[in-house]
Amino acid sequence: MIDNLEVDDMVIGAGLCGLMYGLTAVTEGRSVVISEAHHKVGGYATNFYRNKRKFVFDCSQHKVSGLRENVGNLWNTLKRLELHSLLEEFHLHDEIGTVVYKDQWIKIPSEPDEIKETLIIHFPDEIQGIEQLFKDIESHGYQHYMFFRRLMNEYTINKEILRESRNLSKITARDYFETIFKGKNIIEVLSPIAIYSGSISNEVNAFYFLHCLYAMFYGGQAYVKGTGQHLSDVLLKEFVDRGGIILKKNQVHEMEDCRDYMLVKTRKNVIKAQQVIATCPPEDVLKMLRKEDYIEDFQNVINNFEVGWGHFCVYLVISVPPEEIDIFSPEYLLVSDSGDDFTREDFENDRYYDLFTLSVSNYHRFDPAGGYVLQLVMLDHGDRWFHLLEEEYLTRKQKIQDKFIKRAFKTFPKLEGKIIYSESSTPKTNYKFTLATKGSAFAYKMLPKTNLSLLNNFPNDKIKLVSTWAGGPGYETAMCFGFTQGKLLSKTTKV
Repeated sequence: MIDNLEVDDMVIGAGLCGLMYGLTAVTEGRSVVISEAHHKVGGYATNFYRNKRKFVFDCSQHKVSGLRENVGNLWNTLKRLELHSLLEEFHLHDEIGTVVYKDQWIKIPSEPDEIKETLIIHFPDEIQGIEQLFKDIESHGYQHYMFFRRLMNEYTINKEILRESRNLSKITARDYFETIFKGKNIIEVLSPIAIYSGSISNEVNAFYFLHCLYAMFYGGQAYVKGTGQHLSDVLLKEFVDRGGIILKKNQVHEMEDCRDYMLVKTRKNVIKAQQVIATCPPEDVLKMLRKEDYIEDFQNVINNFEVGWGHFCVYLVISVPPEEIDIFSPEYLLVSDSGDDFTREDFENDRYYDLFTLSVSNYHRFDPAGGYVLQLVMLDHGDRWFHLLEEEYLTRKQKIQDKFIKRAFKTFPKLEGKIIYSESSTPKTNYKFTLATKGSAFAYKMLPKTNLSLLNNFPNDKIKLVSTWAGGPGYETAMCFGFTQGKLLSKTTKV
């Protein structure tokens, strides 16, 4: 049993948001303890080994936006925290990836002018719509992207476009595409980009999607060698070196408001904190506060949101370098001929796994030391997995894994016969290691009219919801939100 602790800030969860909040708060002079249920930090920014540590698999990190110098929000954040050595370990992609659709292989460069030129070459009849798209990315997308800087009074809203931005937030990205483009093909090439933010074009609101495109096209896409776990470990080391306390394998069970402080009971100890920073799902916070009488009212607030997508991932080790089987790009988006506009019936009957975009990530290109590793990933939802009994679960898991591999063979025929190891994960797997509601990897869905600011008014002012659940999905969002809230809450609560 660890001795009881008394601190300014108690952070629940050592994912990227929690680590960045903790690092920022200790840098501001506050005493901080982070309590993490898992035996390692990082949340989804972690890895695991197989075959006596010969192969290393990254759980999710291969594209981190916002790292272009003097442009990206994440670059700005890491510089302000004086994490210069970490900035040097990010490597900007020279291309976003390749979209494969109806026998077209469209390589998407990393620079916005080159992306626009590529789209015009492939879709010359859509020049007007392409010009409108980039105009909207640079205006509405930029305005949404600067959300965190606005919180810190470092960006002033452009009121001239505010009404149009609000209108865009009320429609889906696919609705928006259909207003600016003449044909379907360019829509099916651009729509899959939404998966990087855990979204589907016929669900995500257009205003948020333009933000994602700005972050990707203008903010700078990068990766960290050593996988996402290396990123998490570096942040943890900085947090501890600057005076923070980390408690692993220490799940939080209950919280009690004692008027002048919060009393937090964990697996190993009791922590007295001036404020609690909850990076876990809001529903879990309410469970920890089950004795409080305001739970039902805030549950009604949470009911306004829909839990977002997790993912099904097939981890592959192959016997030859990926280039030998014609895999050169960092990532391929394999789009079915019908595109991503699937129906609810398709999803319910598993046709979804044949129809929706399948990404093929070339992790060997990011980190050669990890082996000849590929990952096949598709957005998936916990509702399709959590109710299954073990035997049924394993059978279905194998069925979906086989579907993905078969789709990969169709695009990369030389892959057949080269797989020497495979395994897969589902949203249920994600839940086991992260405790995220329904195994979601992307928090709440950013649907039309979604307003995450409703989560800012938690009925107990000693508890702050600081997470992708309250700020929006993605690595960059998690890290920038943690930093921003660490700066703002340290100022408002300092005595």
